[in-house]
Amino acid sequence: MSKGGLVSRLIISFDDGSTCSVDSPIGPFNLCGFGSGVLEVVNKGPVSLIGISLNSTKNLSKYPASITLNLPKPKRTLSLTFLGLAGPFIGRAFGYYNYVAQGKQPRSEPPPDKPEYPPKLKITGIAESDPLDCWSYPMVANGYGEIYPYTVLALSDNGDGTYTAVFTLSSGQLTAWLDKGPTVVAYTSRPSSSISLSYVASVATVNDPYEAVAKVVEATSEVAVFKVRVRKARPRFMNGLGWCSWNALLGEDLSHGNVVRIVKGLRDRGVPVRWIIVDDGWQDLLNGMIRSIEPNKAKFPSGFKALTEELRGLGVEDVGLWFTINLYWNGAAEQFIRALNADGFKTSRGYVPKPELGEAFRLYDAWLKVVRDYGFNFVKVDNQWSIHHLYRGFANDAEAARAVELALQLAGSVNGIDILNCMSMLPGNYSNYAISNALRISIDYIPMWRTDAKLHTMWSAYNALLYSHFGYPDYDMWISYDPSARLIAVSRVFSGGPVYITDREPERTNVDLIRWITLSNGEVVRVDEPALVTRDVLFRDPYNEPVLLKLASAVNGYPAVAFMNVNKDGVKISEEFRLSSMPMRLSGQYTYYKVTSGEWGIIDPNGSIRVELSELETEVLILAPLINGKAVIGIVEKALPPYPINLVNINGEVMVEAREGGTLAYVKDGAMNRVKVKPGERIKI
Repeated sequence: MSKGGLVSRLIISFDDGSTCSVDSPIGPFNLCGFGSGVLEVVNKGPVSLIGISLNSTKNLSKYPASITLNLPKPKRTLSLTFLGLAGPFIGRAFGYYNYVAQGKQPRSEPPPDKPEYPPKLKITGIAESDPLDCWSYPMVANGYGEIYPYTVLALSDNGDGTYTAVFTLSSGQLTAWLDKGPTVVAYTSRPSSSISLSYVASVATVNDPYEAVAKVVEATSEVAVFKVRVRKARPRFMNGLGWCSWNALLGEDLSHGNVVRIVKGLRDRGVPVRWIIVDDGWQDLLNGMIRSIEPNKAKFPSGFKALTEELRGLGVEDVGLWFTINLYWNGAAEQFIRALNADGFKTSRGYVPKPELGEAFRLYDAWLKVVRDYGFNFVKVDNQWSIHHLYRGFANDAEAARAVELALQLAGSVNGIDILNCMSMLPGNYSNYAISNALRISIDYIPMWRTDAKLHTMWSAYNALLYSHFGYPDYDMWISYDPSARLIAVSRVFSGGPVYITDREPERTNVDLIRWITLSNGEVVRVDEPALVTRDVLFRDPYNEPVLLKLASAVNGYPAVAFMNVNKDGVKISEEFRLSSMPMRLSGQYTYYKVTSGEWGIIDPNGSIRVELSELETEVLILAPLINGKAVIGIVEKALPPYPINLVNINGEVMVEAREGGTLAYVKDGAMNRVKVKPGERIKI
């Protein structure tokens, strides 16, 4: 789209309540006699980057600019918003099922079995008063007029073979999101008289929906702080199966003894846990503030060093520690800051990092040195969205977010500490991930609740369309003996991100399920790249419509699809899945193999496969290239059979090396063959 046609309206708002409507919005403009501004549109291939600068003789509003875009009228729009769409029911779900899963008395009434999603909410458009969340929620609408405010991505099917993606960010001195229109809303958190050049959005219209999203993110990364996932290092906690203490112990039961008991119990049963997270509940607290740099002595009487050493003695390779970006939910007590010989910013509760890069770095650096010396080599940093309100009215929102996020990442880097980001799906978070490369992409897992298995899986799948560009997507921990554990396990191995359980009772652990998704060395069976929702459901709603949720990627180069029934009403769904719906383009013939049912056949890229699933059932489809009448499926005892094999094709001869023992399945001359193999064994097909 041409520069001149992209923006249809620009309104500048002042702190006194007055506004200035700009007639010719592209380029320099007059602020109705109160100064001047420039609206820039920079084209990078098919992407248009929108930036704005303002110089005013009177104070600008906290919402200084709204930019209405002129875009093709869509047929359907998928949007991701940080408006709290789970708010009407999620609190009761946490209070009920988190404790039921532990065999304890629930602390709330049970949530509804079939909650309405998305709900109808009363919205003002004012960030300070609307029910915002730290998570992103997907929803499908009939156009830009139906999207919720606080949208960070809108992906539209224009109905003519083209797709438009609009992406918003935090940069310079502005944090931005989309509202109906679509209108880009810019925010500063406090009045000011000037705004330096700040990019607020990027737009692309192309012939492929996945390319549209990738293009707007990649082009934006050239003018913003963040770097895309493929250009950053892979975190160490991606290396194998993990365990986290949260749902297993919550804060109440967390202790040295309980952590060691569970991890030892898991490993004694053959569950190859290679990394763990000590989550919330370890702190020495004062009025909801972290008071000491040492753990609670009643829970960890020998200190953290003794814990990490004992865990490594059990075979755990990496140990992570949880804290919040503001140190704890209410911040830190003065003695915590003093113990680190650092300075903090005093809030109405406790101390938090100062919204200035140098000072925030000194605090995080001192703290992570302590964490490292305790024997931890990665951290889970929660509550990151709080940077959008901790400094409200004191510091510019975008500047504060950038300073604090970068300080944390730099401190982690110099101390050799990887970061798993959490509660961090807002523009001020993802726009600043220059180094860290993993993030949670949906609200917390709620154990034993069938609706969580549906909604959590759907939210994660659609959020991955955007957030997998910023880092490896974390679908969260899960309990292996959850009634929906098989579907959850499939979603996790297709996530492409960290895979970790939170079992409380090792004697109940579903060892067979764990073996299905791991190798004997603790390596997790996983897809090559984070899976994406398939084309046929990209603009559908699998929770409210009778369609199967589908995630597609590749495993060891083989195309693979996960099918999941997450329908709200639990109806059985039968579909004819066309291979043309895959995110990637296919060519040649394939042998298809259904991992659960064992069904197989020959198919070409224009073909289709029938899949029928009942409520919360799942199926995995593997497409093995058929070459000269031969196709190797892999080790069929694994969720992704091609994962534990190495293939060599020389002049039409296929040699298979098994990395794991089991049953090797392959097709030759129209027949399915199965042969038992040992680890390291080579078979000529």
